Amino acid sequence: MTNTRALAFWFIGTICLFFGILIGGNIDPSVLGATTETTVLSYIVSFVLILIGGMFWITTAVVHVEEY
Repeated sequence: MTNTRALAFWFIGTICLFFGILIGGNIDPSVLGATTETTVLSYIVSFVLILIGGMFWITTAVVHVEEY
């Protein structure tokens, strides 16, 4: 994996983590119009984005360790 690709993976992971944490941190079930389904869906989307971001970071770390 080239250095540019590793940098791109790291950046994509950062963006996924940012949006996952942003969504997860702003969930408020008591807001007018929020249903149980939308709240659960928000938690699921947030969790999946955090997992995807973590996978990108782990992939970058593993490749970096194998190269050097």
